[in-house]
Amino acid sequence: MAYRGLNLITRQAIVRSTFRHANLLTRNNISLICHDRGFFFGKRREPKCDLKNQSIVQEDGGRKAAWLGDGPLHHGWFDGTLTTYTAIRRGPTVGGKEMLGTRVMKDGKLEWKWITYDQAIEMSDHVSQAIRKLGIETGEESKIGIYSKNRPEVNSFFSVEASFLFQWVISDMSLHNFSNVSVPLYDTITNDDMHYITNLCELKMMFVDLEEKTKQLIRDKSYLSTLKYIVQYDKVSPETKELARENDFQIWSFEEFMEMGKREKPRQHVPPTPETLATISFTSGTTGRPKGVMLTHLNLCSATMSCDEFDQKEGGDGYLSYLPLAHIYERLCTLANFSIGSKIGFFRGDPTLLMEDIQALAPRSVATVPRVIDKIHKGVMKQVVDKPVKRMILKAALTYKLHHYKMTGKATRGTWVDKYILNKIQMLLGPNIRQIIIGAAKSDASSLEFMRGAFGIEVLEGYGQTETSGPTTIQLVGDTRVACVGPPMACCLIKLVDVPDLGYFVNQNGGEILVKGYNVTSGYYKNPDATKSAFTEDGYMKTGDIGRFTPEGSLQIIDRRKNVFKLPQGKFVAPDLIETLYTSSRFVQQIYVHGDLQKPWLVAVVVPDPDHLAGYAKLKHGIKGKTYEELCNTPVLAEDCLRHFVQLTEGHKRPRYEGVYAVHLTPIAFTAQNGLTTPTLKNKRNALSQFFKTDIENMYKKIEATELTELDFRIYNSQNLKISESQNLKFSSFQNLKTSKALKFRISESSNLINSESPEFQIFIIVETLNVEISKFQISKYQST
Repeated sequence: MAYRGLNLITRQAIVRSTFRHANLLTRNNISLICHDRGFFFGKRREPKCDLKNQSIVQEDGGRKAAWLGDGPLHHGWFDGTLTTYTAIRRGPTVGGKEMLGTRVMKDGKLEWKWITYDQAIEMSDHVSQAIRKLGIETGEESKIGIYSKNRPEVNSFFSVEASFLFQWVISDMSLHNFSNVSVPLYDTITNDDMHYITNLCELKMMFVDLEEKTKQLIRDKSYLSTLKYIVQYDKVSPETKELARENDFQIWSFEEFMEMGKREKPRQHVPPTPETLATISFTSGTTGRPKGVMLTHLNLCSATMSCDEFDQKEGGDGYLSYLPLAHIYERLCTLANFSIGSKIGFFRGDPTLLMEDIQALAPRSVATVPRVIDKIHKGVMKQVVDKPVKRMILKAALTYKLHHYKMTGKATRGTWVDKYILNKIQMLLGPNIRQIIIGAAKSDASSLEFMRGAFGIEVLEGYGQTETSGPTTIQLVGDTRVACVGPPMACCLIKLVDVPDLGYFVNQNGGEILVKGYNVTSGYYKNPDATKSAFTEDGYMKTGDIGRFTPEGSLQIIDRRKNVFKLPQGKFVAPDLIETLYTSSRFVQQIYVHGDLQKPWLVAVVVPDPDHLAGYAKLKHGIKGKTYEELCNTPVLAEDCLRHFVQLTEGHKRPRYEGVYAVHLTPIAFTAQNGLTTPTLKNKRNALSQFFKTDIENMYKKIEATELTELDFRIYNSQNLKISESQNLKFSSFQNLKTSKALKFRISESSNLINSESPEFQIFIIVETLNVEISKFQISKYQST
């Protein structure tokens, strides 16, 4: 079957070529292939606007979504749903029944257990009534913290009615019943930042998940002047209750707190308005102290408009939650799903079991980050790396599916290739999956294409920030390109401005991205200086990201403005782009590309894929029986990894200065727990550069020692600056030079080294491997030695 499949692919390719060049098969002088792009594959899916004109330029230089035409920006996905309070309550009115679920063991089998929308709303009411009993004021002046992981756990000590508690979501819902403000704290936050946020927001009450955190809060009493009440999701031990009493804290388990509210005489809710502050979401802090982004209910509900591109159905649809709910990306995704009545299942907390949980839930859509799809891609390809026939069949099948996708603009699992070749791969994400939404960081193009081809699903990239309530753009269904994040959403405008100090100009190669719209924050909590510097005079928010618009009006992200830097040779580099490119290497599990303003080279710290590294070492070098740590310390493997990076740089036609010159392999993974990534797995560059400081310095020393042993020179003609001669020149008088500074001085002061009768021309002497112009001077006589 596989052989016949390959033959069919070949025959169809020949037929397509014949049709493309034939003059016989025409209809009104238009070839059939051009007349109907779906001749072989069915009709092309109609997008919401012309994919060649996805955004419209406004008078102020901003762009808005093309499908809005001359109309105003939109401020909500559904009429009358402009607060999280009303959005969640819309769910059961459109068919939503089950709301929150987790997998539990029953009779030796894992099964999904659910609570309904009505149960969740009732439970949130009990919690909010208990908060009122404590005397905490209604309204947005009262802020309450949630210091927890996503909590789907089942607790056996709960009553039948509340046997399944999904405390994070229930806690958040309860605060909005009376227009209070939620302040989520990352589970991985440092104590110092936790103290800072608690005091800044004057938190009187905190929801926490584990007893260890409760004890930490009590021990840190002297740093937490406003905190009085703690609600712990786990059962509270007598020891902790006594510790709380001794330190003047009041503490309850979540069950006890809910029961307390249940006994209270119900008070009428004080629902928020669209302008009410909903949450203060602190940035994940890749650099510096976290800033509290103020987001209203209108901000959040406007951002759900990004989900208009999703292939959703109202009522009963499934979504798997595994990213931290403290991050705006996951909160936005859950809110959007609640508003259409979806049921949300929580994964079991173990990343190695994530795929099992996805298969068990069989959702229609999943929000994820690039690291996850990269792992899926490499995991599948690893199965065929030593099976040439299977690898050939898989590549042929992917070629066919990607061509199908580009011809129709429609992701499908209905072709013969899906049935006979790709079905087993597709079941990794379950039978119902239709779309994957990717955010939080740039994605590798090869992984995106693999997911589209192998899984037969839409893979849509989005772009946004905490300050924009999550997404600002989303790729349109039907747009088959990669490396684009789509046009502006219907709720906002996007404008680019020049960044001359980094060499970016809007009319040439891009600029800084500015955003204005209903989804954009009003500023940073109690930080007027940061708020003022974040906005332009005409009301646009500065994102700090560099991007450009394609001719079709879709946005492309280049890098963070603060990450782009200038090498000594005057060239600007964006390390995020380089990391994205190198992530496609099978060597790479994680990577950090480092640059130094005083050094003309880039270097990389790589966490290699353990399985690939072990297999490669055995196959290529006969290295067996070594641990992962020992393999990482094997110089020849680091050299081979570097060699592959150089090949990738050249293969993608990137200039050599954008490639790395040295690689350090480390067994230490970059995680949020060790402070090297954010909770959404983005690199913390400052933390990484400090953590691997010694290794980075050693790489630079090695480069300097090897680069100055032999010098490669190129000679350029002075009239047209084209290469007139290229050869290696070795001067014995240079052998004792150890630094590029000494080399520059010696050449500049030693024109007598060169003698010749040839005509006068200008010479550029360049150390090729440095890619740096060392000296430039006029001579009339030249002779190579």
